[in-house]
Amino acid sequence: MKKTFIILLLTGAAIAALSFLLAGFESEIVSSIRWAIFAFGIIIVIVSVIVLIIAVKSSQKPRLLPDGAEYRRKDSIMSQPEQELYRTLTETLMRTRYVVLPQIALVSVIDKVKGGGFRNELFRIADFCIADGRTFAPVLLIELNDASHKRDERKLRDDKVRAICDAADLPVVAFSLDDPPQKIRSVLRKYL
Repeated sequence: MKKTFIILLLTGAAIAALSFLLAGFESEIVSSIRWAIFAFGIIIVIVSVIVLIIAVKSSQKPRLLPDGAEYRRKDSIMSQPEQELYRTLTETLMRTRYVVLPQIALVSVIDKVKGGGFRNELFRIADFCIADGRTFAPVLLIELNDASHKRDERKLRDDKVRAICDAADLPVVAFSLDDPPQKIRSVLRKYL
């Protein structure tokens, strides 16, 4: 396809150059024809260049990643304390109808049904979701509070998550790194 446009480009240039061969004839008609041939050749050149540029740009693959971006798969989707809590939760819920789902975005368990603005407040991640194992209906969200939850911006984030979950009638409980398995089991019994 590019060859066709290049041939058209060269043809237009040749037609424009042909008009200069008629420069020796000085009649008014020949002069008008000469300028018409020159203009026709230049139009072919311009159209060929524009079409060639469009063809080249459309054949280029869109840039999917920003320049210099590097990505690396994580070693685990959970931190070590989250893994420990996950084990406690799964052991507690063993032989029940409930499943433990780690790293759940609020948008996966809550729909924004009305209200202004965007849904970006639902792109926050809860550490765990307890869901019904048959229907996968969310039953309870669990947060593991570590030292990061003491920072002001993290407290605000946690308050927003809790407010959204309260509005959606989805309970949220928080455990700390120091909570013993007995306390976790006791709290879970209140909701399940």
